[in-house]
Amino acid sequence: MMGVLLCGALVSGCQGEDGAQPPSEQPGGTGTEASIAATRQAVVSPELAASLACVETYVNAGTCDWEHWSELWETCQTYEHAELEDGLFLDEVQSENCTAANWPALREQLIAPRSPLVRVRENCNGGSQVIQEATSNGCHTLPQAAGASFVDVPIGKAVTLHAAADCGGDSVTVETDTNLCETSFGSGASTNDKVRSFRVQDAEALPSENRYDCAGDESTCVKNYNSVSRLGAINKKLTVRIVRMALDGRTTPSLDAIRNTVRNLSDFYAVASRNQVSLEIIGSQTVQVTSANCTTAKNQARQKANSNAFLTVYVLPGGVCSTSNAGSRSVFLKGTLFRDYAHEVGHVLGLAHGNVRDPSTGKVNSSADASTYMGTFASDNYNLPQLHWLGWTKKEDLVRINPELDSNGSTVVTLRPVGSNAESTSSHPLGAVWDIPGTDQRLFIAVPKPRLNGTNQIEGGTVFAYRAPKCEGCTGMAMGTMQMARFNASSANEHEASGLFIQRVSYESDFVQVDGKSVEVFTSVTLSIRR
Repeated sequence: MMGVLLCGALVSGCQGEDGAQPPSEQPGGTGTEASIAATRQAVVSPELAASLACVETYVNAGTCDWEHWSELWETCQTYEHAELEDGLFLDEVQSENCTAANWPALREQLIAPRSPLVRVRENCNGGSQVIQEATSNGCHTLPQAAGASFVDVPIGKAVTLHAAADCGGDSVTVETDTNLCETSFGSGASTNDKVRSFRVQDAEALPSENRYDCAGDESTCVKNYNSVSRLGAINKKLTVRIVRMALDGRTTPSLDAIRNTVRNLSDFYAVASRNQVSLEIIGSQTVQVTSANCTTAKNQARQKANSNAFLTVYVLPGGVCSTSNAGSRSVFLKGTLFRDYAHEVGHVLGLAHGNVRDPSTGKVNSSADASTYMGTFASDNYNLPQLHWLGWTKKEDLVRINPELDSNGSTVVTLRPVGSNAESTSSHPLGAVWDIPGTDQRLFIAVPKPRLNGTNQIEGGTVFAYRAPKCEGCTGMAMGTMQMARFNASSANEHEASGLFIQRVSYESDFVQVDGKSVEVFTSVTLSIRR
């Protein structure tokens, strides 16, 4: 499940999952950057107003809660609107804050511009009182008597802490949430209660062949609209702190079991990211909580955890919370099930849910895409639009088919299966991409798996068509997808998705023996695509 604050409310380029372009936001700035969020007013479309009015009926009935979430999500079509799908609304529902008393303030919060904030706190944990917030790049001076002890750093930002006002004197730069009680300036002096100013800037990204530009004459190149600073911040060794929550009378997985799952997740990321991402456990601790209430227990754990890591993994005692969830740089997990870790950490990296639209009825099924860990079913990987958004594909892995469709009305492409997304010597791309005219949406056509395995019921060679936002300027849990079509390589019929008609032309496969059974393994599928 999703956590808090993501692809915000009001900057163009971030889209809802159903093809409309609800506004969202991106970080503003000072100096050379304009402050975007500060200059915009919330805009409520008739469609969003109708969805909010529907939610209000649940609020007034006392059923805006987790028990009724699936019904509310489908009835009110909250999935159509980025303002309601970025994680904030779901987090408030899970926290039991979607009540009649809270609704007026919550409604305004949901439609208001939301920027990733640098927050300076008074105590050495991420749950203490906020002293000052900053949404823009530039130098920010703290009040003279402020005793800063913790700083929240959004993904893609770097914060330089200074011992003197106006960003002068002794300093240290951090790119993760940082406990100042365990941090020193360059001179070796402690930063705790000694920070008088701080400078916010975009994090620098090292060169990578996975971060590329599309030249003016490269009409088939598929641009990645994720920001360079975000890609640089997530595609490297990421530090992890494990916090095991203990409650009398309840059972929590052991630290060894949790560490093993984190290491397995690191191994998965190493392959899927093409050796860009790894997870380094820099600390682990057990904290005692005294409440079986989900929200209270989480808050108690936050107050006791001292984390200087990119990611903090909280593991819950059994029965305390009904679901796992993610928010900001933290994940709260019910156990050590690998797909839960991949799902929730996927949210931290910027991914939203993989939904499915039934092509015959138009009904949307939340999180029902088994080709991504961002659904609720067993999977092998993230789906291709999400791998691309994370910067885990190269220029030659995708082909933009708009030029061929515009000039000829149709095209033929041969795709190799995505599989684990490991490096490949194949000359075939992973996906064909159509920028849907008149929208900020794309259609990705891909083959998720080379063969059927024990993970799920996706057969080798099955073709998927996903709609996904370009999401220029989006932050947080931005990359949600909608599966628009799915068919086996054996199908000879045309299949429609977002105005395109896709048909299998041919495929290449071989049979191998797996556990005494003959299994078909696909190396490529050739498709005819027309408007």
